[in-house]
Amino acid sequence: MQRVRTPIRRKLIFATLTPLCAAILLCWLIGSLLITDRIFRQAQQNVISDLNLARKVYQDEVNHLAGIVKVAGLDPAMAGYLASGRLPMPETALRHLLHEERLSFLNIIDSTGVVRYRVANPQRSGDRIGDDPLVASALKGEPAGGAQVYDRERLSLENPALARAASMLVRPTPHARPVTHHTEERGLVLVAVAPLLTPDGQVAGALQAGFMLNGDSRVVDTITRIVFEREGGGAATVFLGDMRIATNVRDAAGDRAIGTLMSQEVARVVLTQGRQWSDRAFVLNDWFISAYEPISDPAGTVIGALYVGMPEQPLLDLRKNLNLLTGGVLLVVALIGITLSTWIGSRLARPVRALAEAARRMATGAPIEPIAVRGDDEIALLSEEFNTMAREVSILKQTLEQKVAERTCQLEEKSRQLLAAQKELAKSERLAGLGLLAAGVAHEINNPLAIIRGNAELLQAAIPPEHEDREEVDAIVGEAVRIGRIVNNLRAFSRNGLQHLSRFSLGELLDSILDSIGHQIPLEHYRVVRAYWGSDLEMEGDRDQLRQVFTNLVVNGLQAMPEGGELRVGLEQEDGDRVRVMVQDHGRGIGEEDMNRLFTPFFSTKPHGTGLGLAVSYGIVSDHRGEIRVESRVGEGAIFTVVLPLRQEKGLPAAH
Repeated sequence: MQRVRTPIRRKLIFATLTPLCAAILLCWLIGSLLITDRIFRQAQQNVISDLNLARKVYQDEVNHLAGIVKVAGLDPAMAGYLASGRLPMPETALRHLLHEERLSFLNIIDSTGVVRYRVANPQRSGDRIGDDPLVASALKGEPAGGAQVYDRERLSLENPALARAASMLVRPTPHARPVTHHTEERGLVLVAVAPLLTPDGQVAGALQAGFMLNGDSRVVDTITRIVFEREGGGAATVFLGDMRIATNVRDAAGDRAIGTLMSQEVARVVLTQGRQWSDRAFVLNDWFISAYEPISDPAGTVIGALYVGMPEQPLLDLRKNLNLLTGGVLLVVALIGITLSTWIGSRLARPVRALAEAARRMATGAPIEPIAVRGDDEIALLSEEFNTMAREVSILKQTLEQKVAERTCQLEEKSRQLLAAQKELAKSERLAGLGLLAAGVAHEINNPLAIIRGNAELLQAAIPPEHEDREEVDAIVGEAVRIGRIVNNLRAFSRNGLQHLSRFSLGELLDSILDSIGHQIPLEHYRVVRAYWGSDLEMEGDRDQLRQVFTNLVVNGLQAMPEGGELRVGLEQEDGDRVRVMVQDHGRGIGEEDMNRLFTPFFSTKPHGTGLGLAVSYGIVSDHRGEIRVESRVGEGAIFTVVLPLRQEKGLPAAH
């Protein structure tokens, strides 16, 4: 009897409640997102409004300060004092104004910008502050006010107590920049200056008053009291740069978080870019719904910031409670549908779970066992197709991994080549610029050097050997000769291109150098090994320039072994059309920090070297379309390898 296949479509009829559950979940998610967005959007708008109020409170402080100096400056005796030198009012009255208004300093300035009297520091006067933009504006008859940053010296000058009050320890803060200095000595000061007018309307001087914000909580407490109705509902801060100098943000100990820093993300926008920040931000040790506004000095430079914000956690708690309430209602509805579909879903779940597990293992790259096929419905057919697909995917994965490995190797090689090319290009450009400089220096030095050397030699010839000044004259001639050698090296370094191309035997050139090197350095303690593989190799190039290169490498190799040792000079053909010359010593070696500067002009590790030998050699080899490579480890010696083409691009005269 033929079995009747039960189609999965009939089974899904009993699962109609599943879309209902999905719809309920979707409604819950959308409702949660809308509620959350509304809550946080409204909170952010409130904080922006709070910042506007805080700005007004801050500006009111500046205006109040301006009002003080304006009213005090109306007394005609002020201008009379500047002319007569007498105080416009008793000193006690001035001090009463200073203390009654809780000012940090109060100064009288004459029309030339010179401080005539400091109420907070009477012993210090006579300094000129007319270049202060606020003072300059007041001396033109226009009252001015704003925020300024005073350094420790200026604070001490205005009021000795200010320097001590302004000094604050900088405290490391999460999400902020690393602490580079541990003490902030500057002060953020609100300053107002009003002109002092004579009876005929002429500006006789100015009256300046200031109020330092460092450590003074009056402004931030006023902002908090006006902006936030309930205690703990929000916080306000005044920043000097990115450091809190006045705040009611509390640290873990419950103290005001003076000396802590603004988060680095906010500082980049507010302090560096000079823009307002309105978003959530990390404040000291928690997330806040925040608004920041830069504070600028009269020149427009950002010197600090004004902040208001409220903790994010109460909003998160509100969102959580609303989500729980909404979710509870929807959950009751969902349970009714889930109860009806549980029995049917359990029968469908087993094979589906097997497929899901297999798909998960496939996604993670884990080995997949074939799925057992039971029954003859659509799920059984799907299992069979999945097993087929898994086998094909496994084959494709192996092929893809092989191709990825090949492409990765190719990309790494190209990256290495590109990096090497970039380093070589930068080195060439640097040496080219130094070459032009060296040419100019050599040209300018050569003429006066020739005159000095000629006159010194004439003087040497005129003075007998036994004369008491003969030793100094000989020293002058010797040093002139030494300078001449340096000038010649500079000329060689600055010379571009090949001067005299010819075809010659490279082995003979090396033999000639090694045979004559003993005239420069005694070879009693050295063993020179000539390892030529193709001593009859002929190449095209400037023989004299290449002789200079190989002589310099051989001399350097011998000098690297002051106590003697083996110097190995190798010669062999490379890739058919190139030749390689190696000079290997067993000296001290070259440190890693010196490798990048090895071919830089005037860099030398020898006490009496000019530092031009390798730089000149590098230029000559580059002109021959070749390269110099260096391999070295400290204590194991060094190998200098020169690779040159056997043929140059220019035409050559007949071989000789």
